[in-house]
Amino acid sequence: MSKHKMPAIYNTYSESILLPRLIRMSDNLILAKFELMKIVPAKYIIEAALRSGKINPEIPIIETSSGTFALGMAIACAELKLPFYVISDPVIEPPLEQQLIQLGGKVQILSHALQAHNPQEIRLNALQEYLQAHPETFWTQQYDNPDNPNSYSSFANFLAENLGTQLTLVGAVGSGGSTCGTIKALRKFNAGIRLAGVDTFGSVLFGLPNQKRILRGLGNSLMPKNLDHSAFDEVHWVNANDAFQHTRKLFSEKGLFCGPTTGAAYQVANWIAKKNPHELVVCIAPDTGYRYQDTVYNDSWLAKNQLCSPITIHPAEVSHPSEANPNLGWSYLKWQRRSYQAMLGQIYDAK
Repeated sequence: MSKHKMPAIYNTYSESILLPRLIRMSDNLILAKFELMKIVPAKYIIEAALRSGKINPEIPIIETSSGTFALGMAIACAELKLPFYVISDPVIEPPLEQQLIQLGGKVQILSHALQAHNPQEIRLNALQEYLQAHPETFWTQQYDNPDNPNSYSSFANFLAENLGTQLTLVGAVGSGGSTCGTIKALRKFNAGIRLAGVDTFGSVLFGLPNQKRILRGLGNSLMPKNLDHSAFDEVHWVNANDAFQHTRKLFSEKGLFCGPTTGAAYQVANWIAKKNPHELVVCIAPDTGYRYQDTVYNDSWLAKNQLCSPITIHPAEVSHPSEANPNLGWSYLKWQRRSYQAMLGQIYDAK
């Protein structure tokens, strides 16, 4: 296959960051380092909706987000001169909120959401109320819109062109878009390509109960329609301490300034690569570390939150999600491309 060539000049900033840099971490471990991975689905969804006439350019596009999808949507909307509206909660960092506003958006912070058992549900309820009052509004629906996973076909082609199709993909799971979309496109080249998903304790995505999570950017308290459980060969649950420590190690040892979602994925990818020295492992690194300078990269904050424990070296293998235990530090399950129902014996009940 011919190598993917980057253009010398881009027409927009978003075009310049749609594909990652490929960085060799060891002989058989490659980090696919995005500057802002969520620009990929945000831009794709909005442009597809514009082409199909679903967007009225006079009416704000809406989404609920406390993270990088909101920023990706904001950048895409600013470039296209489209108004947008983000419903969020106090988890959103003030600098990110200011970025969204400076990019021309309206941001609503639901201050009461964090007191609820499921803040995402509170945000979605507020969004649904807004849609009922403004039915002409386009909602990007990052968790359920199939254009989210579909947008990653270009990333999959980029990997295939540059690294071949004999590889294992490792990525954190939140909406299911990046992991499921990329692996679906890659398996058109080679159905044997393995996928390891990285989740965290307190996330419902792979059968654990919903609980408060310190580690953000992966996991979910709601089940996205874009998550195809049957795509995964392995599932790993990592804790905040390990993810944060790996994030800092990437910076102190490699100069890679990433967010904790990358740290969590790298923790798993590095273990898989060492365990399988003849297997090429590709780790998805979705963003930079700027949002975490006051938390993950702050010694005092880590100490205050008791997140300075030694890193878990090896995962504990479990045979069922119910056995995954945060006290083990890190658990993994050979999911073997089973559906949620096949693994858990039930269909997920959102209630």
